[in-house]
Amino acid sequence: MPTVLGTVEKVDTGAGKITIDHGPIPNLNMDAMTMVFRTQDPTVLKGVKAGDRIRFQAARVNGQISVVRIQKGK
Repeated sequence: MPTVLGTVEKVDTGAGKITIDHGPIPNLNMDAMTMVFRTQDPTVLKGVKAGDRIRFQAARVNGQISVVRIQKGK
């Protein structure tokens, strides 16, 4: 699963969602865009806030595109 660079636009921990302005996501055949992603595990949102540069992985989980891993950038 490729790691994608992005910038966090919004985090909604209560709903388990994150909005990311991201580059292309090859495994999902997705171009660069800003998109709201669900998370299967809301703990991946811990410590992430709007404006953070991140590296993340996304996959189709139970039919929904979800962020499965987030790492804060430098």
